[in-house]
Amino acid sequence: MAAKISYNKGKNISPVAFMFACPGQKEQVAGKVVAGATGKNLNMLLSILMGSENEKIRALFPSEDRYDYLITNSSDTIHYPALDKTSLPSKSEYSDDANLNRLYKELDHTKYVIAFGAQAKEASKLVEYKYKLREVTPRPTFITSLPHLSLLSLNQISEDVNGEHIERGDPEATHKRLTVVAKMLTDNIKDLI
Repeated sequence: MAAKISYNKGKNISPVAFMFACPGQKEQVAGKVVAGATGKNLNMLLSILMGSENEKIRALFPSEDRYDYLITNSSDTIHYPALDKTSLPSKSEYSDDANLNRLYKELDHTKYVIAFGAQAKEASKLVEYKYKLREVTPRPTFITSLPHLSLLSLNQISEDVNGEHIERGDPEATHKRLTVVAKMLTDNIKDLI
C-alpha cells in the first residue's frame, strides 16, 4: 500500500483552506503536508497577505504560520521521482470517488478553498461538483486560478506586480513572484468577501 500523509486540520483561525497536489519527499521526511520550499513559500505568501491594505484580506489571513490553516492535497498519497518516477498524482488518483469523499469531509467547514496548481484545480472542481450534487449550502467557494508554490512553478512568473522583468539571480525574486501570486489571489477573492 502506498504511503500517505493526512491533511493539516489547522487552528480554526480562518475560514480559508489551502489545497496542493500531493505530499512529496520533504513531506514524507517531515511527516506533514507542505514542507520544504513550498511550505516556506506559503508562509511568505501569508506574510504578504497579512500586510495587505485591504482589511478584509488581512482578516482572512491572520497568521503567517501555514499550519494555523487547514491544508490538504488533491491526493494524500506520497509521490516523488525516486519513489515512483513522478512527483504528481494521476487524474484517476485524485478523481477517485473515495478520494473526493475524503476531500469533501476535510473541507466541510471551510468558506474558501484556495487551490495551487493544476491537480489541485481539477480536484477542487470535482469536489465542488460533489457539493452541488448534494445540494449542500453553504458550500465553500473554490479559487482555482493560482500557480503551485514550488520554485519550479513560481519561476515561470517573469514580471513583478508593476510589470518589471524579474532578473535571474535577483535575491528578492521569490518574494516578487509571491507578491504576484498574492495579487492574483486578492483579485480572485476580494469580491467574495
